[in-house]
Amino acid sequence: MSTTDDHVRSQTTTEVWFAMNSLVRDQEKQSRARISEVIDIPFSRFRALRRVAVRPMTQRDLAERMGVDASAMSGIVNDLVARGLVTREADADDGRCKRVTITDAGRRVMDEVTANPATAPEMFAALDEAQLQQLAELLDLLRAAAES
Repeated sequence: MSTTDDHVRSQTTTEVWFAMNSLVRDQEKQSRARISEVIDIPFSRFRALRRVAVRPMTQRDLAERMGVDASAMSGIVNDLVARGLVTREADADDGRCKRVTITDAGRRVMDEVTANPATAPEMFAALDEAQLQQLAELLDLLRAAAES
C-alpha cells in the first residue's frame, strides 16, 4: 500500500470556480435572510451598496456588475439616495454618466452588517483565524484581477 495519496490531484481553475460558485449560490437564500435580519433594506439595494462601499462607481458600471438593466439600476439608486445611503452626481470625467458614492450613513449600514457575526454562513466556523485571513487575501487578489 502506498503511503502517498495517489487519488488526490490538483483541481483545475474551472473546478475551483465551480466549487466557489456552488458554495456561494447554495448559501444565497440563507445569506439574504441573515442580512435582512440585521438591516431593513431590500437585498438588491444592499448588493449595490456593498459594491459602492468598495469604490465609487458610475451607475452604468454598477448596473453591469449587478446584471440589471439601466431602468432597474435607476430605481435601486433612487431608493438608496432617498434613504441617504449614497449620493449620485455627474461624473467628473463624463458629465453624461452618474457616479454613485456611499455616504457616512451607508458606511454605518455596511459596518453594522459586517460587524455582526451572525451575518456570515455557519460554514465559516470551519476556518480558524489564519485560514480566514488567507481566504480574505486570496479573494482580494481575485477581486483586483476581476476589476483590472
